[in-house]
Amino acid sequence: MKRKLLAMVCAAAMITSMGASVYADEEVKATGDEKIALITMDSIDQHWITLNEGAQAEAEELGVTVDFMSPNTKDDAQQIECVNNAVAGGYDAIMVAANGPDAISSALQEAKDQDVKIIYVDSPANVDAEATFSTDNKAAGKTAGEEMKKALEAAGVTSGKIGVINVNAATDSCVNREEGFREAFDGSDFEIMETQYGEGDAAKSQSIAENYITQGGV
Repeated sequence: MKRKLLAMVCAAAMITSMGASVYADEEVKATGDEKIALITMDSIDQHWITLNEGAQAEAEELGVTVDFMSPNTKDDAQQIECVNNAVAGGYDAIMVAANGPDAISSALQEAKDQDVKIIYVDSPANVDAEATFSTDNKAAGKTAGEEMKKALEAAGVTSGKIGVINVNAATDSCVNREEGFREAFDGSDFEIMETQYGEGDAAKSQSIAENYITQGGV
């Protein structure tokens, strides 16, 4: 999936002046001159590391350049700077997972105005793109909640408090996952506690989890 995604991005970069449509099952032939920036929410989350590995493998096979240009941490200003650097560096396309959709949209629109192709992965912004590849995050969150509820009930736990540690309140994918998760517990005897945000920091998230346990979380 990740390699097919890159192939489609290469195709998007190559048809700037052609006005053609790109489909996932079409054969893609790169010229070797394409430069693609991969800008994810950060460069340390395992999900993004894996995405980059898949992109690099396909880039080598296609003979194109993909540069992983993500910020060190989930920070809107740093991500915007990455977008601006990609535009200044003459990249043909940007694959981006928007950390804050509202915050990054102006920078992406400026990139698009300079004929840089925009492809969203996981989390879109508010600018039209060539394509968007993402999970149905609300459905995924609901599935996670339903599976948790089943596991708790199987262990004889049919009520209690459940804490939610999210990344932040701005990222669409995270917001939608939490919405689905909470929906799974509607009508049950479980109480979903007020959400706390770990900002992708493992130590901070651990501290929040410990506080939830202290407050009686199941």
